[in-house]
Amino acid sequence: MNNLATLFIDESGKSSLIEKANEPFLITGVILDDSDRQIVEGFFGYIKLKYGIDPSQPFHSYDIFENPKTKLDDSDLNSLSIKLAEFIALIPAQIHITSINKSEFKSAIGIKSDEDFKGSGDRQDTKQLPYRVMATYLFAKFGKYLEKKHLIGQMIADSRRGADYQLIKTLNVIKQGDTNVRPEYQIAIKERLNAMCFAEKGYLSGGLEITDLISYTSFLRARKMITHFSNTGIRRVWKEIYARAEIKKIEADQIKRFFGIKKGEVHKYLR
Repeated sequence: MNNLATLFIDESGKSSLIEKANEPFLITGVILDDSDRQIVEGFFGYIKLKYGIDPSQPFHSYDIFENPKTKLDDSDLNSLSIKLAEFIALIPAQIHITSINKSEFKSAIGIKSDEDFKGSGDRQDTKQLPYRVMATYLFAKFGKYLEKKHLIGQMIADSRRGADYQLIKTLNVIKQGDTNVRPEYQIAIKERLNAMCFAEKGYLSGGLEITDLISYTSFLRARKMITHFSNTGIRRVWKEIYARAEIKKIEADQIKRFFGIKKGEVHKYLR
């Protein structure tokens, strides 16, 4: 279908505000038109074959670059990184990377300590609010893309416990018009996003594998870990991601505006 576009979604880090509180959290979205997808995924499959990576199994960047039991040796990783960097530079895709600083997020909504997460179900749900904000931003970008190109959309996300629910909830809120997404993009999401798929472990999708690579590399950068992997050549991959991607850090004022928190107020679940 040449009138179809797919949004692939992957996350890196812990979305909860109380898990690994000092680490960043990011969500990566990659948009591919169906007219390009077969060629892009086919070439990624060729790269896997060239470096002896099982084509019948998903490409998991952690296992390739980091897992001591399965990682390639450094010479192969350097060669692979050159090829992956060239691949990222050339593919006809839109790349969106959004991140938060958990300390800044908690301060913005009025959290003073982990005790503030205790109590009602709504109050406990505040732990996952970052996902809500970031997914809304990503859906808005997809809605804009679909509206501009007059395409039908579908979404494929790497399935994660809790994250699936947050994505569905965010999508429903957008479709109901209860967010600050521009009306024309909200309408595009409502009318044009027709399918959602949550990919379990082992699901083979070149688009999702590419998104995993971008998310993994970006997370290394966000944690200031890229230099620790200099022997793998992955810095080359990051350089091309940085050149191609729209990278967005959600700031405190945007968080407050998203939830309608005025000066001196806290999020409604904390009142």
